[in-house]
Amino acid sequence: MSKPTLDSFGNMVEGTFTTRTVRGTIQPVTGEEAIAYQEGGRNTGIVKIYSSERLAARTQEGTQAIGYVNQGGFWYEITDELVFGNLPKITHWKYIACKVPAAQVPKGLQ
Repeated sequence: MSKPTLDSFGNMVEGTFTTRTVRGTIQPVTGEEAIAYQEGGRNTGIVKIYSSERLAARTQEGTQAIGYVNQGGFWYEITDELVFGNLPKITHWKYIACKVPAAQVPKGLQ
């Protein structure tokens, strides 16, 4: 999703949506891992994502998009991109994502 903008009256205008399928895995974080993330706050809705492609994350500098993934009928917003080099011959990225409450899911994703 492209980042929201403001119209000439200062009202928020939702960004446009594009979808694609990428290979990866979504895993729950441990309680110990969740404490390390501001988004975690012992929230059970925080997950790790390992992806074969680079995804948009809220913390990327200069990004013009906000990344979301759908898993098990729930939407997760990608909040952080982390360096993950444990497998040097395999290119992949690690992300942290938080579950989006149903009432806060952008209209274009509902």
